[in-house]
Amino acid sequence: MRNFLFIALALTSACKWTDFDDLEETTWVRSTEDPELGASDYAVAIAGVSQGTSGGTLAVVSDDTANFSTLTYSAKGEASVGANPIKLGTQQIGAIADAPVFVTDPTGRIGLVERSISGGNFAVVFGTATAPAAIEFAAAVNPAPVPDAAVFVPGAAGGFDLVFAAASTVYTIPAMGGTPVACAGADASGPLQVAALEHDGTNLLVWTKAGSLITYPLSALTPCTGGSLPLPSTTVFTPMGGFMPAPGARIHVVNGHAILTGHPTTTRSGSVFVVKLADMTQVGATITVEGLKTSTMAVFGTDTYLVLGVPDRSVEGTAAGEVDLHAFNTTSGMLDGTPALSLHDADPESGQAFGRGVTTMTFNGNPILVVGANSEIFAYYRTALYDQLP
Repeated sequence: MRNFLFIALALTSACKWTDFDDLEETTWVRSTEDPELGASDYAVAIAGVSQGTSGGTLAVVSDDTANFSTLTYSAKGEASVGANPIKLGTQQIGAIADAPVFVTDPTGRIGLVERSISGGNFAVVFGTATAPAAIEFAAAVNPAPVPDAAVFVPGAAGGFDLVFAAASTVYTIPAMGGTPVACAGADASGPLQVAALEHDGTNLLVWTKAGSLITYPLSALTPCTGGSLPLPSTTVFTPMGGFMPAPGARIHVVNGHAILTGHPTTTRSGSVFVVKLADMTQVGATITVEGLKTSTMAVFGTDTYLVLGVPDRSVEGTAAGEVDLHAFNTTSGMLDGTPALSLHDADPESGQAFGRGVTTMTFNGNPILVVGANSEIFAYYRTALYDQLP
């Protein structure tokens, strides 16, 4: 396992790879390659799950012999594999979807949802990232459909319930234990088809595969009266041009705004929309990003950024991948169309897929950016936007 600090490329107007002295002052990153846990495709999905003020913890999902593990960072920035990695075949998960349904809550718990090997069930790895449990239960239909999206929402009995959608049904796994609740859904066009889920504390936000952003009250999830969700709010947002998001789409909620990121099934041309939730109107222009694959939000100091992963972007003539950070004004909802910072590996390689996963991780009590690539993870301790170098 390669595990050391090195300088990586940060593309800004004032920083070039040829200006090594400038770069040394702006960007430090730790690269961790496949630790050989038995999966040949390490880090197909990553999520920061740190708790506390010393070091950090990253949750990692890998495939081709699916497994779940953690990566632990010491206060000095050294990385090591956490205890008890899980071979997911023992949890009835045989393979990870191309767009993994993998989420975290604010307390460091994780939820990974897949179809069970047994066919008619869902298999869920759910709980504290360092010691999650396995849950298996029957889908509303047999065979079980492919899970589409998931989110943790505030639970009526405390904690955060895991909510996920598959076909036209929304399932809720209570944080405090109990039987999962299945709730059929529909919108104005017919049975519910979900591309992405999020919540704003009061409502479940659903970006449908038809392209509309709709809402249901969280209170309707449990108990599910009559086995069905109520009709969604009639105030909806529908992107111009008939945009229909493919698997892997995301909703990010920030201060009364929803940021939608995704790409259609028929093209690699991704789009970013900002929606004011109070009246479901678009803020600013649509931003187009060729090759958009993943996204997350990051707050560094007083500044908020939308992070976009483009894992097949050409860098120095090589399809190695890149990550863009766009400044977001949390008051106006305006998203800067020009990246404040773009990052890629200092030694780009074809097929590296840098940016196939993006997340933030609390490191020594402060957020840092973490980027997933092809069987490699990059943890950025210092960039031109922040400095958490140990």
